[in-house]
Amino acid sequence: MSEYVTVEADPTDDPDVMEIIVNQTLTDEEAEVYQDADEGDVGSPIAQMLFNGVNGIEALTIMPDTLIIRRDPTVAWEEIIDEVRDALRDFFL
Repeated sequence: MSEYVTVEADPTDDPDVMEIIVNQTLTDEEAEVYQDADEGDVGSPIAQMLFNGVNGIEALTIMPDTLIIRRDPTVAWEEIIDEVRDALRDFFL
C-alpha cells in the first residue's frame, strides 16, 4: 500500500458526473454499481463510507482504481472531491 492516497478528478460530458482516479485498490470486482444511497447502505465498506460520509453523492460506481460519482447538482464538486479525498485517506491510512 502506498504511504499516501492520491485523488485525481476528471470531468465527464455530464456536469453532474465525475470520474475520480485513486492510487489504491478500491474493489477486487470489475465494478460495483450503486444507483442510490439505499443500495450503498448495504454495499461494500467503501460504498457505505462514501454515501454516509460525503454530502452530495447520489449514485456511485466503484471500479478497481476509479470512482464514478453522480452528484446532487446543488452541491459543488469542490466540496464533494475534498470530502471524498479525506474519507479515502481515513479509510486507507
